[in-house]
Amino acid sequence: MPTVASSDPHDPWATLRLAALLLAGLYLPYYALTLAAGQGIWRDGTGLVVGRDFLNLWIVGRAAWGDDPARLYDLAAYADTVAALVGPGYPGQQWSYPPTTLLVGAPFGLLPYGVALALWTLIGTGALAAALRLWTRDARLIVALLLCPAAIFGMMSGQFAALAAAIILAVLRWRESRPWIAGALLGLLTVKPQLGLLFPILLIATGNWRAILAAGAVTLGLAGLTAVLWGADIWRVYLEQGIANQSLILSDPDHLAGPFMPTLFMNLRVAGVASDAAGAAQGALSLIAAALVWRRFRQRPDSRDIGAHALFLACAIAATPYMLSYDSLALAIMAALLLPQERDRGLLLAVIFLPLIQIVAGSVGIPGPALLPPLLAWRLRAPAEKHVRLRNNNKVN
Repeated sequence: MPTVASSDPHDPWATLRLAALLLAGLYLPYYALTLAAGQGIWRDGTGLVVGRDFLNLWIVGRAAWGDDPARLYDLAAYADTVAALVGPGYPGQQWSYPPTTLLVGAPFGLLPYGVALALWTLIGTGALAAALRLWTRDARLIVALLLCPAAIFGMMSGQFAALAAAIILAVLRWRESRPWIAGALLGLLTVKPQLGLLFPILLIATGNWRAILAAGAVTLGLAGLTAVLWGADIWRVYLEQGIANQSLILSDPDHLAGPFMPTLFMNLRVAGVASDAAGAAQGALSLIAAALVWRRFRQRPDSRDIGAHALFLACAIAATPYMLSYDSLALAIMAALLLPQERDRGLLLAVIFLPLIQIVAGSVGIPGPALLPPLLAWRLRAPAEKHVRLRNNNKVN
């Protein structure tokens, strides 16, 4: 069985396992105790419905069976739809994802909210567990990673985090051995495009044209299917209104989730830096991140090189201004797989617990957590003398 090699005679994941169990053992019961009945859907202690962001996917899934789902890109129309389902005065939510989200949400829109949320959570957790087995067969480590902060917060938010991380882990593991499958999976990730921003650079740098072709074909296929089912005009509405909805968050960091985004742009905005200055700083960091990925992957690291993939994922977070803390899940997993390497273990743990650090710092307007991913990328910019790799005791298919 393939396992993660360890150069440490002691357990390198003991701290991670203990922290994950404490987080799950304390936070999940506490969260459950805050739940109270609401109009149609239970609410938690913050006043948000159970599953929070899944409400968006469920609403979009319901709309997929109607006449004009594109209307939900209008903020007022979406607010009216939410109010009809959960009552007036619900904290502002919006739909800003690409129209291909309709394909994901449609099956869940046929189910009652609670059933749909439970099924969504099981699918995401199962997919992530399966993807983790591509990297390690250590059951205790897999459980700890399923309970790390990014995984817990993503699950409680009803987000794409677990499914997206599963896709990313599979793409990185199969990019050489199964490029057509890796590319097809990457095409699915366009549902949440900010997570795959630097993948084209990685694939071009390694000359992986088969994965590029597969990703392009799946992306175009999903876009075309969406246009056939709901009309090509829905893409115009998305470009005009959906992207503007995302820009609203970036221009007004207190509007929705500024304190929960570990990106340089949003860290600076929450700290009071002007949008133009924050944008310039983010742009410079994005260029540096792209250059680091290009330089590292021009050396053709193989798919077992965990350090190279950790650099890529750290750069992927550093390069985007729009990313929630639970979207750091794939990076947290890769950083955890690097823990057997003694060097920079404190930095690795900080990256693994980035969502907690961001919540604490963001709640009081302190910038800084966004520097952790680029710092890790900079530390990993050159190949280590001894990589942490998968040991193949048997052939990996």
